[in-house]
Amino acid sequence: MMHKKSTLRVSAVAALAVAAMAFGAAAPAMADPTDYKPLVGVGSDTTEGLVGGLATVVPTIGSYDAVGSATIKVRADGPTFNRPNGSGNGQKALTASINPNGTDKWPAGSGVDITGQVDFARSSSGPSGSLPGSQLTFIPFARDAVTYAVSAASDFPRDIAKGDASQDSISPAPFTLRNIYRGTVTTYTDANFQSVTIRPLLPQTGSGTRSFWIGQLGLTEANITAGGVATDLGNTVQEHNGTFVTGKGDIVPFSVAQYIAQGNHGSLPTTVAERRGNIELGRIGTIKPYVPVDGGGIELNSAFPITRLVYNVVSTARLTGSSAADVQLQQTFVGTGSSVCQAGATIRQYGFGTIGDLCGNTTTYKQGYSF
Repeated sequence: MMHKKSTLRVSAVAALAVAAMAFGAAAPAMADPTDYKPLVGVGSDTTEGLVGGLATVVPTIGSYDAVGSATIKVRADGPTFNRPNGSGNGQKALTASINPNGTDKWPAGSGVDITGQVDFARSSSGPSGSLPGSQLTFIPFARDAVTYAVSAASDFPRDIAKGDASQDSISPAPFTLRNIYRGTVTTYTDANFQSVTIRPLLPQTGSGTRSFWIGQLGLTEANITAGGVATDLGNTVQEHNGTFVTGKGDIVPFSVAQYIAQGNHGSLPTTVAERRGNIELGRIGTIKPYVPVDGGGIELNSAFPITRLVYNVVSTARLTGSSAADVQLQQTFVGTGSSVCQAGATIRQYGFGTIGDLCGNTTTYKQGYSF
Protein backbone atom coordinates (compact mmCIF):
# COMPACT_ATOMS: atom_id res chain seq x y z
CA MET A 1 0.00 0.00 0.00
CA MET A 2 1.34 3.43 -0.90
CA HIS A 3 1.24 5.98 1.91
CA LYS A 4 0.64 9.41 0.42
CA LYS A 5 2.03 12.56 1.96
CA SER A 6 -0.46 14.87 3.65
CA THR A 7 1.19 18.25 4.13
CA LEU A 8 0.52 20.30 7.25
CA ARG A 9 -0.70 23.80 6.62
CA VAL A 10 1.58 26.42 8.07
CA SER A 11 1.14 30.12 8.58
CA ALA A 12 2.83 32.79 6.54
CA VAL A 13 5.25 33.37 9.40
CA ALA A 14 6.26 29.71 9.46
CA ALA A 15 6.65 29.70 5.68
CA LEU A 16 8.96 32.70 5.86
CA ALA A 17 11.01 30.96 8.53
CA VAL A 18 11.42 27.93 6.27
CA ALA A 19 12.43 30.16 3.38
CA ALA A 20 15.04 31.89 5.52
CA MET A 21 16.34 28.52 6.61
CA ALA A 22 16.72 27.43 3.00
CA PHE A 23 19.08 30.36 2.43
CA GLY A 24 21.17 29.46 5.44
CA ALA A 25 19.84 32.04 7.89
CA ALA A 26 20.24 30.82 11.45
CA ALA A 27 20.40 32.40 14.88
CA PRO A 28 23.21 31.43 17.22
CA ALA A 29 22.43 29.21 20.19
CA MET A 30 21.55 30.98 23.40
CA ALA A 31 24.70 31.44 25.45
CA ASP A 32 25.22 30.46 29.07
CA PRO A 33 24.88 33.26 31.65
CA THR A 34 27.59 35.89 31.38
CA ASP A 35 27.75 36.34 35.15
CA TYR A 36 27.07 34.16 38.18
CA LYS A 37 23.43 33.86 39.23
CA PRO A 38 21.92 32.73 42.56
CA LEU A 39 19.79 29.89 41.10
CA VAL A 40 21.73 27.58 38.79
CA GLY A 41 19.91 25.20 36.46
CA VAL A 42 21.15 22.47 34.10
CA GLY A 43 19.68 19.58 32.13
CA SER A 44 16.96 19.41 29.49
CA ASP A 45 17.60 20.53 25.93
CA THR A 46 13.82 20.87 25.41
CA THR A 47 13.37 23.69 27.92
CA GLU A 48 16.79 25.34 27.85
CA GLY A 49 15.59 28.11 25.52
CA LEU A 50 12.44 28.70 27.53
CA VAL A 51 14.23 28.83 30.89
CA GLY A 52 16.85 31.10 29.34
CA GLY A 53 14.01 33.35 28.22
CA LEU A 54 12.49 33.27 31.70
CA ALA A 55 15.86 34.43 33.05
CA THR A 56 15.31 37.74 31.23
CA VAL A 57 12.29 38.44 33.45
CA VAL A 58 13.44 36.44 36.49
CA PRO A 59 17.05 37.63 36.84
CA THR A 60 17.86 35.27 39.73
CA ILE A 61 17.91 32.35 37.25
CA GLY A 62 21.16 31.19 35.67
CA SER A 63 20.39 28.43 33.15
CA TYR A 64 23.21 26.52 31.44
CA ASP A 65 22.54 24.95 28.04
CA ALA A 66 22.54 21.20 27.50
CA VAL A 67 25.16 21.50 24.75
CA GLY A 68 28.11 23.85 24.43
CA SER A 69 31.58 23.80 25.93
CA ALA A 70 32.50 20.46 27.50
CA THR A 71 32.63 21.99 30.99
CA ILE A 72 30.95 24.80 32.92
CA LYS A 73 31.72 26.89 36.00
CA VAL A 74 28.62 28.22 37.75
CA ARG A 75 29.93 29.87 40.94
CA ALA A 76 32.80 32.31 41.35
CA ASP A 77 34.41 30.07 43.97
CA GLY A 78 33.19 26.76 42.55
CA PRO A 79 34.78 23.97 40.51
CA THR A 80 34.68 23.45 36.77
CA PHE A 81 32.63 20.35 35.92
CA ASN A 82 31.20 18.43 32.96
CA ARG A 83 28.16 20.02 31.34
CA PRO A 84 25.03 17.89 32.07
CA ASN A 85 23.21 17.14 28.80
CA GLY A 86 19.56 16.10 29.07
CA SER A 87 16.90 15.73 31.74
CA GLY A 88 18.33 12.55 33.25
CA ASN A 89 21.83 13.95 33.53
CA GLY A 90 20.45 17.17 34.97
CA GLN A 91 18.76 15.19 37.75
CA LYS A 92 21.99 13.29 38.40
CA ALA A 93 23.96 16.52 38.64
CA LEU A 94 21.35 17.97 41.01
CA THR A 95 21.62 14.87 43.20
CA ALA A 96 25.41 15.17 43.22
CA SER A 97 25.03 18.83 44.20
CA ILE A 98 22.77 17.87 47.11
CA ASN A 99 25.37 15.17 47.91
CA PRO A 100 23.20 13.06 50.24
CA ASN A 101 25.96 10.51 50.87
CA GLY A 102 28.73 13.03 51.42
CA THR A 103 30.84 11.34 48.74
CA ASP A 104 28.80 11.90 45.58
CA LYS A 105 30.44 13.34 42.48
CA TRP A 106 29.45 14.42 38.99
CA PRO A 107 29.85 12.41 36.84
CA ALA A 108 29.39 9.58 39.31
CA GLY A 109 32.61 7.92 40.36
CA SER A 110 35.04 9.70 38.06
CA GLY A 111 33.91 13.31 38.40
CA VAL A 112 34.37 16.16 40.85
CA ASP A 113 32.62 17.27 44.02
CA ILE A 114 29.92 19.77 42.98
CA THR A 115 28.20 20.12 46.35
CA GLY A 116 26.02 23.24 46.36
CA GLN A 117 26.63 24.08 42.70
CA VAL A 118 23.22 23.21 41.15
CA ASP A 119 19.86 24.47 42.44
CA PHE A 120 17.47 22.98 39.89
CA ALA A 121 17.38 20.59 36.97
CA ARG A 122 15.36 21.28 33.85
CA SER A 123 13.35 18.18 32.94
CA SER A 124 11.09 17.36 30.00
CA SER A 125 10.08 14.05 31.59
CA GLY A 126 8.28 13.44 34.86
CA PRO A 127 9.36 11.40 37.88
CA SER A 128 10.59 7.87 37.22
CA GLY A 129 8.79 4.99 38.86
CA SER A 130 12.12 3.17 39.00
CA LEU A 131 13.45 5.76 41.47
CA PRO A 132 11.11 5.51 44.47
CA GLY A 133 11.23 8.18 47.11
CA SER A 134 10.41 11.86 47.47
CA GLN A 135 13.76 13.59 47.84
CA LEU A 136 13.34 15.38 44.49
CA THR A 137 10.27 17.45 43.62
CA PHE A 138 9.31 18.03 39.99
CA ILE A 139 7.62 21.43 39.74
CA PRO A 140 5.54 21.76 36.53
CA PHE A 141 5.52 25.13 34.79
CA ALA A 142 4.47 24.60 31.15
CA ARG A 143 3.08 22.10 28.64
CA ASP A 144 4.72 20.70 25.51
CA ALA A 145 3.57 18.32 22.78
CA VAL A 146 5.72 15.72 21.05
CA THR A 147 5.26 14.36 17.55
CA TYR A 148 7.54 12.93 14.87
CA ALA A 149 9.62 14.72 12.25
CA VAL A 150 10.48 13.40 8.79
CA SER A 151 12.34 14.79 5.79
CA ALA A 152 10.35 17.42 3.91
CA ALA A 153 11.84 15.98 0.72
CA SER A 154 10.38 12.53 1.37
CA ASP A 155 7.06 10.77 0.84
CA PHE A 156 7.16 9.46 4.40
CA PRO A 157 3.52 9.36 5.61
CA ARG A 158 2.55 12.53 7.46
CA ASP A 159 -0.40 11.06 9.39
CA ILE A 160 0.47 8.01 11.47
CA ALA A 161 -1.49 6.37 14.29
CA LYS A 162 0.30 5.89 17.60
CA GLY A 163 -0.67 2.22 17.90
CA ASP A 164 -0.89 0.03 20.98
CA ALA A 165 -0.04 -3.43 22.27
CA SER A 166 -3.42 -4.89 21.27
CA GLN A 167 -2.25 -4.72 17.64
CA ASP A 168 1.05 -6.54 18.18
CA SER A 169 -0.23 -9.90 16.94
CA ILE A 170 -1.82 -8.53 13.75
CA SER A 171 -0.12 -9.59 10.53
CA PRO A 172 0.92 -7.74 8.52
CA ALA A 173 1.77 -5.24 11.24
CA PRO A 174 -0.26 -2.00 11.04
CA PHE A 175 1.66 1.12 10.02
CA THR A 176 1.91 2.74 13.47
CA LEU A 177 4.56 4.62 15.40
CA ARG A 178 4.74 1.82 17.94
CA ASN A 179 5.44 -0.76 15.24
CA ILE A 180 8.02 1.47 13.55
CA TYR A 181 9.99 1.79 16.78
CA ARG A 182 9.65 -1.85 17.80
CA GLY A 183 10.93 -2.92 14.40
CA THR A 184 7.89 -4.68 12.92
CA VAL A 185 7.21 -2.00 10.27
CA THR A 186 10.44 -1.32 8.41
CA THR A 187 9.48 0.20 5.04
CA TYR A 188 6.99 2.44 3.28
CA THR A 189 6.21 2.83 -0.43
CA ASP A 190 6.96 6.21 -1.99
CA ALA A 191 5.14 8.03 -4.80
CA ASN A 192 7.21 6.14 -7.38
CA PHE A 193 6.12 2.81 -5.89
CA GLN A 194 9.62 2.23 -4.54
CA SER A 195 10.17 0.68 -1.13
CA VAL A 196 11.96 3.01 1.31
CA THR A 197 13.70 1.57 4.37
CA ILE A 198 12.69 3.32 7.58
CA ARG A 199 15.38 4.42 10.05
CA PRO A 200 13.77 5.28 13.42
CA LEU A 201 16.00 7.72 15.31
CA LEU A 202 16.08 8.39 19.05
CA PRO A 203 17.80 11.18 21.01
CA GLN A 204 20.87 10.54 23.11
CA THR A 205 20.87 8.56 26.36
CA GLY A 206 19.70 10.74 29.24
CA SER A 207 17.25 12.66 27.06
CA GLY A 208 13.86 13.25 28.66
CA THR A 209 12.28 13.26 25.21
CA ARG A 210 13.75 9.82 24.49
CA SER A 211 12.28 8.26 27.64
CA PHE A 212 8.97 10.09 27.19
CA TRP A 213 8.56 9.03 23.54
CA ILE A 214 9.40 5.39 24.21
CA GLY A 215 6.95 5.36 27.12
CA GLN A 216 4.18 6.98 25.07
CA LEU A 217 4.49 4.18 22.52
CA GLY A 218 4.12 1.62 25.31
CA LEU A 219 7.69 0.42 24.85
CA THR A 220 10.81 0.07 26.98
CA GLU A 221 14.50 0.40 26.25
CA ALA A 222 14.58 -3.41 26.22
CA ASN A 223 11.92 -3.43 23.47
CA ILE A 224 13.98 -0.95 21.47
CA THR A 225 17.07 -3.12 21.79
CA ALA A 226 15.14 -6.27 20.88
CA GLY A 227 13.63 -4.59 17.81
CA GLY A 228 17.13 -3.93 16.52
CA VAL A 229 16.08 -1.05 14.25
CA ALA A 230 15.79 2.20 16.24
CA THR A 231 19.12 3.97 16.71
CA ASP A 232 20.67 7.00 18.38
CA LEU A 233 23.63 6.79 15.96
CA GLY A 234 26.11 5.88 18.64
CA ASN A 235 24.55 8.22 21.22
CA THR A 236 25.08 11.26 18.98
CA VAL A 237 21.51 12.30 18.08
CA GLN A 238 20.78 15.53 19.93
CA GLU A 239 17.08 16.01 20.60
CA HIS A 240 15.10 18.54 18.54
CA ASN A 241 17.85 18.82 15.95
CA GLY A 242 16.37 18.14 12.53
CA THR A 243 19.74 18.06 10.81
CA PHE A 244 20.06 14.43 11.93
CA VAL A 245 17.17 13.63 9.56
CA THR A 246 19.24 13.04 6.43
CA GLY A 247 17.40 10.29 4.57
CA LYS A 248 13.92 9.77 3.15
CA GLY A 249 13.33 6.96 5.64
CA ASP A 250 14.39 8.87 8.75
CA ILE A 251 11.90 9.59 11.53
CA VAL A 252 12.62 11.14 14.95
CA PRO A 253 10.56 12.44 17.90
CA PHE A 254 10.44 16.24 18.05
CA SER A 255 9.13 18.76 20.57
CA VAL A 256 6.39 20.90 19.05
CA ALA A 257 7.30 23.80 21.34
CA GLN A 258 10.92 23.57 20.22
CA TYR A 259 9.83 23.54 16.58
CA ILE A 260 7.80 26.72 17.14
CA ALA A 261 10.53 28.44 19.17
CA GLN A 262 13.16 27.69 16.55
CA GLY A 263 10.88 29.18 13.91
CA ASN A 264 10.44 32.28 16.10
CA HIS A 265 14.15 32.58 16.89
CA GLY A 266 14.49 36.06 15.45
CA SER A 267 11.82 37.59 17.69
CA LEU A 268 12.49 35.97 21.07
CA PRO A 269 13.95 37.71 24.15
CA THR A 270 16.97 35.43 23.78
CA THR A 271 18.21 33.55 20.75
CA VAL A 272 17.71 29.83 20.23
CA ALA A 273 19.44 27.77 17.58
CA GLU A 274 17.50 27.31 14.34
CA ARG A 275 18.36 23.64 13.87
CA ARG A 276 15.20 22.20 12.37
CA GLY A 277 16.92 21.48 9.08
CA ASN A 278 14.64 20.36 6.25
CA ILE A 279 11.93 18.61 8.25
CA GLU A 280 8.16 18.55 8.56
CA LEU A 281 6.17 17.54 11.60
CA GLY A 282 3.53 14.85 11.25
CA ARG A 283 -0.03 14.39 12.46
CA ILE A 284 -1.09 11.63 14.82
CA GLY A 285 -4.57 10.25 14.18
CA THR A 286 -5.39 13.22 11.86
CA ILE A 287 -4.66 15.79 14.61
CA LYS A 288 -2.18 18.56 13.80
CA PRO A 289 0.61 19.31 16.29
CA TYR A 290 0.18 23.06 15.89
CA VAL A 291 -2.55 25.45 14.80
CA PRO A 292 -2.59 28.97 13.31
CA VAL A 293 -3.22 31.97 15.53
CA ASP A 294 -4.92 35.25 14.75
CA GLY A 295 -2.51 37.78 13.32
CA GLY A 296 -0.14 35.15 11.94
CA GLY A 297 2.11 32.51 13.40
CA ILE A 298 1.38 29.14 14.96
CA GLU A 299 0.92 27.76 18.46
CA LEU A 300 0.93 24.37 20.12
CA ASN A 301 -2.31 22.44 19.62
CA SER A 302 -3.61 21.68 23.12
CA ALA A 303 -5.78 18.90 21.64
CA PHE A 304 -2.77 16.97 20.30
CA PRO A 305 -2.81 13.36 21.58
CA ILE A 306 0.76 13.35 22.93
CA THR A 307 1.45 16.16 25.39
CA ARG A 308 3.59 16.42 28.50
CA LEU A 309 4.28 18.70 31.39
CA VAL A 310 7.78 20.11 31.69
CA TYR A 311 9.40 20.68 35.06
CA ASN A 312 12.05 22.35 37.13
CA VAL A 313 13.32 19.77 39.63
CA VAL A 314 14.52 20.83 43.07
CA SER A 315 15.53 19.30 46.37
CA THR A 316 12.34 18.63 48.34
CA ALA A 317 14.07 19.70 51.56
CA ARG A 318 14.54 23.22 50.20
CA LEU A 319 10.80 23.74 49.79
CA THR A 320 10.46 24.19 53.55
CA GLY A 321 13.85 25.76 54.18
CA SER A 322 14.09 29.20 55.74
CA SER A 323 17.51 30.33 54.53
CA ALA A 324 17.64 33.30 52.17
CA ALA A 325 18.68 30.98 49.32
CA ASP A 326 15.79 28.58 49.96
CA VAL A 327 13.24 31.39 50.18
CA GLN A 328 14.55 32.77 46.89
CA LEU A 329 14.11 29.35 45.25
CA GLN A 330 10.56 29.10 46.62
CA GLN A 331 9.62 32.56 45.36
CA THR A 332 10.98 31.69 41.93
CA PHE A 333 9.30 28.30 41.36
CA VAL A 334 6.62 27.47 43.96
CA GLY A 335 2.93 28.19 43.43
CA THR A 336 0.94 30.06 40.82
CA GLY A 337 2.20 33.35 42.23
CA SER A 338 5.85 32.42 41.71
CA SER A 339 8.00 34.47 39.37
CA VAL A 340 8.12 31.67 36.79
CA CYS A 341 4.37 30.99 36.83
CA GLN A 342 3.64 34.69 36.45
CA ALA A 343 5.66 34.79 33.22
CA GLY A 344 2.97 33.24 31.03
CA ALA A 345 3.63 35.56 28.10
CA THR A 346 7.26 34.43 27.94
CA ILE A 347 6.24 30.77 28.19
CA ARG A 348 3.93 31.16 25.19
CA GLN A 349 6.58 33.05 23.20
CA TYR A 350 8.76 29.95 23.30
CA GLY A 351 6.00 27.73 21.92
CA PHE A 352 4.87 26.13 25.19
CA GLY A 353 1.40 26.18 26.70
CA THR A 354 0.55 27.56 30.13
CA ILE A 355 -0.99 25.19 32.70
CA GLY A 356 -3.06 27.37 35.03
CA ASP A 357 -3.38 26.25 38.64
CA LEU A 358 -1.06 23.30 38.05
CA CYS A 359 1.89 25.65 37.64
CA GLY A 360 4.14 25.62 40.68
CA ASN A 361 2.57 22.47 42.17
CA THR A 362 4.91 20.90 44.75
CA THR A 363 2.75 18.09 46.14
CA THR A 364 2.15 15.72 43.23
CA TYR A 365 5.37 14.90 41.38
CA LYS A 366 8.10 13.30 43.49
CA GLN A 367 11.06 11.01 42.91
CA GLY A 368 14.04 9.62 44.77
CA TYR A 369 17.61 10.72 44.18
CA SER A 370 19.10 9.97 40.76
CA PHE A 371 22.68 8.70 40.93
